[in-house]
Amino acid sequence: MSTVRFSIVGLGRLGRRHAGNLAWHVPGAKLVAACSPVKEERDWARETLPELSLYAAYDALLADASVDAVWLVTPTSLHATQIIAALRAGKHVFCEKPLSLDLTECDAVIEEHTRHPHLQVMIGFVRRFDASYRDAFDGIAKGAIGRPFMVRSQTCDKNDPEGFFVRFAPTSGGPFLDCSVHDIDLARWLLGNPKPKRVYASGTIAIHEGLRECGDIDNGVGTIEFEDGRLAVLYASRTMAHGHDTQREVIGTAGVLSVAIRA
Repeated sequence: MSTVRFSIVGLGRLGRRHAGNLAWHVPGAKLVAACSPVKEERDWARETLPELSLYAAYDALLADASVDAVWLVTPTSLHATQIIAALRAGKHVFCEKPLSLDLTECDAVIEEHTRHPHLQVMIGFVRRFDASYRDAFDGIAKGAIGRPFMVRSQTCDKNDPEGFFVRFAPTSGGPFLDCSVHDIDLARWLLGNPKPKRVYASGTIAIHEGLRECGDIDNGVGTIEFEDGRLAVLYASRTMAHGHDTQREVIGTAGVLSVAIRA
């Protein structure tokens, strides 16, 4: 297949960014449809994106034979059921992280995929494909920093004064799952996939008091102890004043590797 015909599902803040990339910046991808239950979001797609089919209902989109793959940028609570429905409709899937907050749902997606081995499913752990992180991974494998024993990592989003995430907080899993899922994945990958032994964390509300109602936080720090004695220290934030800020240090017995991205 020389061109993959995509539909974007979800046209909120991040969905619009993905839609623009699929429409104009991804070789081999063609954006042919968009789906959102929100009329304002469909209107935005009609006015902003190349001509495409628009759907209010996900089931109607899945019935469109012109769509090869769906790109899910929807609330976390919908990911598992939407992936399963797409597989049953014969569509490839790219889905924003995390897959689910429920291990049973994760297992159900994996089981469903075994019934459709010709279809591709990917969760958006994009940093494994970033050239800087690949370079760090290769350096560690070659012994550049000796034996790596700790990762210090952060994923911090620029503060949104309107607090768009507050309304999703009851089902988002909080900043550790919504933001630090990237750091957790990278820590295990860069340290050789050790198994966690103990996890503890603390957090605070620095700005967005609306999170208190559902027991959420806007800043948090976590520590993971792995079975082989290695460590990961995580910082997650939704309130950075200067912009999106991700940083990573892998500390070894003979040196340190660092990767940072700020926008």
